Amino acid sequence: MVALAPAAPPPLRPGAVVHGPGSEHIDALLDRFTAELKRRGFRVGGLVQRNYGGGDDCADQMDLVDVATGRAFGISQHLGRESQACRVDPRGVAEASQALRRAVAERADLIVVNKFAGLEAHGEGLSDEMLSAISEGIPLLTSVGSRYINEWQSFAGGYADLLTPDAESLWRWWGPHRLYEDLLLGVEDAEVKRVVVGAKWILVETVAGAIGLAARPSSSAGAAVPAPESWAGWSLKALAEPAARGWDALEVAIGIAALNAHYNHAGLTGPAVNGLDQHAGAEGRVVVIGGFPKIRERLPRAQVIEIDPRPGEYPEPACDWLLPGAEAVVTTASALANRTLPRLLAAGRGARVTLVGPGTPLTPRLFDYGIETLSGFVAENVPALVEAILGGASSKQFHCHGRFVTLSRG
Repeated sequence: MVALAPAAPPPLRPGAVVHGPGSEHIDALLDRFTAELKRRGFRVGGLVQRNYGGGDDCADQMDLVDVATGRAFGISQHLGRESQACRVDPRGVAEASQALRRAVAERADLIVVNKFAGLEAHGEGLSDEMLSAISEGIPLLTSVGSRYINEWQSFAGGYADLLTPDAESLWRWWGPHRLYEDLLLGVEDAEVKRVVVGAKWILVETVAGAIGLAARPSSSAGAAVPAPESWAGWSLKALAEPAARGWDALEVAIGIAALNAHYNHAGLTGPAVNGLDQHAGAEGRVVVIGGFPKIRERLPRAQVIEIDPRPGEYPEPACDWLLPGAEAVVTTASALANRTLPRLLAAGRGARVTLVGPGTPLTPRLFDYGIETLSGFVAENVPALVEAILGGASSKQFHCHGRFVTLSRG
């Protein structure tokens, strides 16, 4: 049997934030975005620009800052109040270029270059380093003034994305496929006590008592499952890794439950409302992914999509037809485990999206990928919950052993 390559996000076209005259706000935008990715655990390299005093075109001082190390390279100084000219320090630019080369050599998750401007348009400045990142297939993010758009497109061979100057555009470019790695990066390691695999649900418990759930995929029915204690002593992070990189349906579902053992902790608070009710007052179209119980009573006008549709429901391929232009989308958390969630988020771009079910990771990390509301489950009575899952209970049957928590993007 041929081994499958680990799941990996699709390649990103080089991205350039387009701006008019003046770029100080763009410098700040790139700085914030890359700092947030780095805070979440992504390996970010390259250079952001910070200006001190003066205007956009020639501040009193301009530094290029190595995103990976925080080291600043002075690249320009204003020549004085009587002059509008700036002096570029070639040594500072040369030192900054080394930071870019290092990021390429280390294959960072993202390389940022503060701008593609006049020098780069003529094959100078940091153009060689930028081309090196592109040729290596490393995601590259930069900014470009409107007067250099043609040169940028030629530089990138027409294989590039032009982005509007706002955070939402940057996150759309970064893409929903990367939410899996984002979730994994946020998991703090812990020791696993047991993994309970029931007929319908999976439970992961750590030695510290943290609990996470995920629906068991129907494709794994009949598969041999080790005893719950056979996972004792595992690393929670290692158990969660298939959620981001695996293809085996059961291993991925166990990985999702491991993620939730970290995120859906007992101290989490939020309104105990059903996520299905979030869009009851929507005036536009509402599309529901998954045949939730009593969905017609809660959302009578909803267009329901199911893998095995009943009368009045749409088949799974309808996602690409119904999601565009919808006002709201409600999807089962199983879409996270079966890896269809990125496709749903892309097709439903602009809609108010709610992820619902005990397998929903309750973390704000998901909000930037296009999800507005998360409605998940926090366990409370663990012995009763374990017994219910081993007995093949449905989610409705074990709800009494915990509480719903709903988080919404502010």
